[in-house]
Amino acid sequence: MSGVINELMRFENMYLSSVPDKKVCAYHIDDVHIKQFIRRNSEKGFCDYCKRNVQVIELERLMVFIMEGISNFYCDAVHFMSYNSREGGYLGQIYDKSELIIDEVGLDIDPDELLDDIVNSIDDVAWSDPDKHYGSESDFLKYQWTNFSQIVKHKSRYLFYSGDFEEDGNVLKILNEVGRIVSSLRLVQRIQAGTVLYRCRQHCSSDKVKNAEDIVSPPISRAIISNRFSPSGIPMFYGASDESLAILETISYTDTSRDCITTGKFELKEDIFVVDFCRLPEIPSIFGLKDKKKYYLICFLHELVNDFTKEIEKDGQEHIEYVPTQIITEFLRFPFNEKRKTKIQGLVYPSSKDKRNSATVLFWNNKESLENLLFKGLKEDKIDLL
Repeated sequence: MSGVINELMRFENMYLSSVPDKKVCAYHIDDVHIKQFIRRNSEKGFCDYCKRNVQVIELERLMVFIMEGISNFYCDAVHFMSYNSREGGYLGQIYDKSELIIDEVGLDIDPDELLDDIVNSIDDVAWSDPDKHYGSESDFLKYQWTNFSQIVKHKSRYLFYSGDFEEDGNVLKILNEVGRIVSSLRLVQRIQAGTVLYRCRQHCSSDKVKNAEDIVSPPISRAIISNRFSPSGIPMFYGASDESLAILETISYTDTSRDCITTGKFELKEDIFVVDFCRLPEIPSIFGLKDKKKYYLICFLHELVNDFTKEIEKDGQEHIEYVPTQIITEFLRFPFNEKRKTKIQGLVYPSSKDKRNSATVLFWNNKESLENLLFKGLKEDKIDLL
């Protein structure tokens, strides 16, 4: 009898009530972790939803697995949210059980019979996400990043204090957080010697680009333009592994005097290490979640990378908009590198012109670029600016 009571209590804690005595196969729910769970725990039997003899699992067992995932993020609002009948009920965002499964969790379930059975198995309570109500670690990090960006763009750019910069926290915290996340998600990657990189320069037809030194990072005297990862006066090598992307990243149609594009081809002489922001782990399904904190770190980093690789209009204010990413770059280049045996020498990031492809910035000036890259030739093209 005690076993039956314990099982009933487990069901109650999982917000489950009456689950139909049916079996289901992996075909009907489009979530990779749910499919894996069904396949790992299935046996030959009859699926009540596609009417076939296949590998199936009891719906009751599947519902326990589903609710274990959901309960990492959602629960009955009664446990944490204020209620005021005069204000219309709970003072926050709540969902019914159908909204929870379809809209919030976003399960793609077919047929409707299975969807109805899943929804009807769940207790009809005021479902809500405490992390959305109080703020998750991802929300906190996003707030820090926004605060950091505003400070370095509009308040103080060059001097940070070890104490509180202002009442909302220390601006240095977000730099340390980014470094910690980069390490924990293993974003430092090796690029092998022999890897080809293209670098492009737009120029007037009268200004001939003839040699490698004409197209690698500019000399300091000519590094006068603020770029996404490097401020004016600090030259870096911006390139891409694809020639067409290098051109797309460089070309501007606003300056009609610069009617030529010259593209240089280079190879890395030695292996280097970079922070590769294109290797972000996918945001995991809540049903394959082992570490909730890591889930929020991944969510934050995806939003961070989207923010600092967004296309910025060249309207004279771009030097201000670039400041946060320039400081992040400088942090990764110097403090983050201090205790590393394998020093990072650049960043790989999604192109602002084509998010499907990646661009590269290497922390090399004119001389360092010539020392570390094998020059493979130039190609000049006339461009139509009309």
